[in-house]
Amino acid sequence: MKKPAKGKRKPILFARGATGLVKAANPSEATFWNVANIMGSKFPWSVVRLGLFPAALILGWSPYLWAVLLVGLAYYVLAFIYVQITSTIPRSGADYVIPSRLMGPFWGWLGSWMLVFSLVPLWGYVTWVTLRNIKQLVDILRIGGLITLSAPWILRGVPAFVLGMLVILSGMLICLLPAKRYYTMMGVLTAGAVVSLMALAAGALAVSPTAFDANLERLVGISSTGLIQTAIRGGFDPNGKFDLASSAELVGLALFSLTGFQSSATISGELKGDIRKSLSISIVGSLTLFLACFLSFVWVMLYKFNYDLVVGWSYLFWNNIPGTPFALPPINALLLTIGLPQLAIVWAAIGFILLLGAWLYIPASMLYINRIVLSWAIDRMIPSAFSEINPKFGQPLRLVFVEGVFAVIFFTLTLSNLNPIAYLWWSTLLVFPSLLFPAVSALMFHRRRPELWQFVPWQKLLKPLATLWMIIIIPIYLFAVVAGSLPSLSTETSLWQYALSSGLTVTGLVILIGIVVYVTVREFNTRRGVDVNLIFQSIPPE
Repeated sequence: MKKPAKGKRKPILFARGATGLVKAANPSEATFWNVANIMGSKFPWSVVRLGLFPAALILGWSPYLWAVLLVGLAYYVLAFIYVQITSTIPRSGADYVIPSRLMGPFWGWLGSWMLVFSLVPLWGYVTWVTLRNIKQLVDILRIGGLITLSAPWILRGVPAFVLGMLVILSGMLICLLPAKRYYTMMGVLTAGAVVSLMALAAGALAVSPTAFDANLERLVGISSTGLIQTAIRGGFDPNGKFDLASSAELVGLALFSLTGFQSSATISGELKGDIRKSLSISIVGSLTLFLACFLSFVWVMLYKFNYDLVVGWSYLFWNNIPGTPFALPPINALLLTIGLPQLAIVWAAIGFILLLGAWLYIPASMLYINRIVLSWAIDRMIPSAFSEINPKFGQPLRLVFVEGVFAVIFFTLTLSNLNPIAYLWWSTLLVFPSLLFPAVSALMFHRRRPELWQFVPWQKLLKPLATLWMIIIIPIYLFAVVAGSLPSLSTETSLWQYALSSGLTVTGLVILIGIVVYVTVREFNTRRGVDVNLIFQSIPPE
């Protein structure tokens, strides 16, 4: 047999293997899994972020609620686009697989790379939130007279680090469950968090504002009025109005905070039954469920508890101003305990379930990310060892381990006094491709995959919806980022300090590394003789 000339390699045909994953999630499990990916701290800390945007009510509603409502309504357009394109190409890792086949390998890689690194830092944030939820449980039981323990040590030093490691490790262990058991457990726990939130809303209706104020003064030595005055001295303005920058920041936070409802697209290869029905129920259903529960609950809490008190207390917490009660924000279960301390054991039980609700974001987003990274490995964008599914667990063990390492890194940074809110700004900058690329993919679908076009559900609506979404998201996102996430550059601030504080450094570094990895891997595969173009010419098997 004639050997190839020196310096040349015989072309190697690329054959993409199947993922090895199983049909494990039914529509209801996928719906609640999506809610877990949206949730993070949003259910247990539903009113806590109000202090980030202190302003007077608009038509009786918090500006934060208005932002969530309006962004949520706009997201229905994106939800239907996801259902249309993913039900035609149902593949695990769809947020990478679909744009890489419709837009091109570079855009599929870069968009999914940025998406992954928009989510990874939040493991540090959610671990930080979980520790405060643990301290809240101790405080609830102490307020109710059930224990005498005070546990400020939970939040700092070695105890905080050890507890944080346990929080992260427990999330990793959930990811190692066999797929069917994983989705069942995630569905049950998330449903429990939703029910617990509604139970808190019902309890809030029984709280007496007079009793709450008396109990607050008895417990922390300051009345509701005094707490508001403390916040005012710290810079809080109860009559504050939004300017251009703060309005844009609020829109940016709402854009990022509601992402996750479309997560089941990335496990679409693992959904049971009719794929269009499963995606419609899970994507549209999870967005509807979250909006209905979140908006109604926050409205009830602000109706029963003084708006200025809640926002002022939250303002004290986020700005590290002395006088923050319990060294915690106004977490929902804590507010109920102050109002009705005789039911402390009930609020502690509900608080524990909601604690799990916040923590669930870790195993939910870890599995979401490992489905994308698994697809990278099968496409030889990263070492193929990461595509190996353990036959015992039915999960990629190496990926879960690497995810745990990243979670530890970002939690350690948080303990080192990095403001965890910075993660939200960085993530808002990095999430843009995952908001834009589904619409671009939809517009290119007919030309790039004409053989699949006939299978697109509601075919005539796809291009109009994609166009409408681009008209919505591009100006809104530019407004949120340019006016909101990017602070004005003062003469006293160096360009480097500005870039670091605004998240530009992290965003630019992530994009640069992603481009370098793509170019390097493509060159490496080409030198090995792999026909790189074949990787992205066919729709991969599941």
